[in-house]
Amino acid sequence: MDSLRYIIFFLLTITFIGCGGTHSSNSDYKLFLYNLLKTEYFWASYVSDDVNYSKYNSPQEMIDDLKYKPKDRWSIALTKEQNDNFLNQKSEGFGFAYTFIDNRYIVTYVRLDSPADIAGIKRGDIIEGINNQVPTIDRMHTASTNIGEESIFHIYRASLDTFLDISILSQEYQFKVTKTSIVSTSQHQMVGYMRFDLFTIEATEEIDRAFDFFKEQNITKLVIDMRYNGGGSIITASILLDKLMRNRDDEVQFSLSWNSNYQQKNETAYFETDNNSLDLDQIIFLTTEQTASASELVINALRPYKGDNIIIVGGKTHGKPVGMEGKTDGVYVYYLINFVIKNMDGFYDYFDGLDVTSGCESLDDLTHQLGDTQEEMLKKALYYIDNGHC
Repeated sequence: MDSLRYIIFFLLTITFIGCGGTHSSNSDYKLFLYNLLKTEYFWASYVSDDVNYSKYNSPQEMIDDLKYKPKDRWSIALTKEQNDNFLNQKSEGFGFAYTFIDNRYIVTYVRLDSPADIAGIKRGDIIEGINNQVPTIDRMHTASTNIGEESIFHIYRASLDTFLDISILSQEYQFKVTKTSIVSTSQHQMVGYMRFDLFTIEATEEIDRAFDFFKEQNITKLVIDMRYNGGGSIITASILLDKLMRNRDDEVQFSLSWNSNYQQKNETAYFETDNNSLDLDQIIFLTTEQTASASELVINALRPYKGDNIIIVGGKTHGKPVGMEGKTDGVYVYYLINFVIKNMDGFYDYFDGLDVTSGCESLDDLTHQLGDTQEEMLKKALYYIDNGHC
């Protein structure tokens, strides 16, 4: 799987890449990185003045040692290739993630249009073997990173009560992050459903097509499934917010607030009505602890305007009301926490996560596919629409 690589990109909320010069080797990062930590880093005042550079063997090791540990769980260094792949919805491997429950590897998530998706791997599949061997994390990771080689997964699919052998080619691939449909409640209300997996720059075209579809269907109630959406581009978050509100032009979406030495970099985003912006009566978000960053930004930004018509079903979100402006030294791209993200009311203190609407807690139901109206989170969301409670 490329699940490890996928997890690495969870929890980013980014603006744009700034260039700080170029370096010739991977060992030249230390002064550049330390300067970022002592100046633009949001918690710069907590960074030690006494640093022994010789003890660091990688940028991430240096970040982990010097960051403000009581709050910062996210600052990260990426290679330029990793960063480019993330921004352009590119990856490599198989394209699915799994969890380990009761001594079984169970597929939790399959990237749209990934090799795994095309081959037919499904959420909830139990991996019984890989290449005629017992599955282990090491074996599956090795198979995933052997680009250009096929692996045979022996899986049990409970929905069919059958075993299947599925061959997947590990390869570079591009993936989608949205999937839309119209679903019906038990009282026959028609509701928009949007699976949204990541706030990449490339996602803006997918978002536009999704809301063209919802506009054509006259949708007034929308379920947005962001249970695995760890964030991404703030620009993309702002574009999504424009689709979720009408006739609020020039009113505040959110603001970015830097540390006291960089107040000149503070920015504010404003609503702008698009042709396919919706006038929604109710928006229900499906969330888990993996729902983070730009995902939380969108929910928090809508609450001052929509109030009780913003519903959260599932689990408490991750808790990342902060973001990064990427900076590169030519070898690495550094995403250090640079700012907090406030809604129109100035609220941002949800480091412990955004709470689920009362009574709407739900586990991630791996026995059904995302978008299936019998899947527990979506089922509760549709019940809420009909009844006003979960």
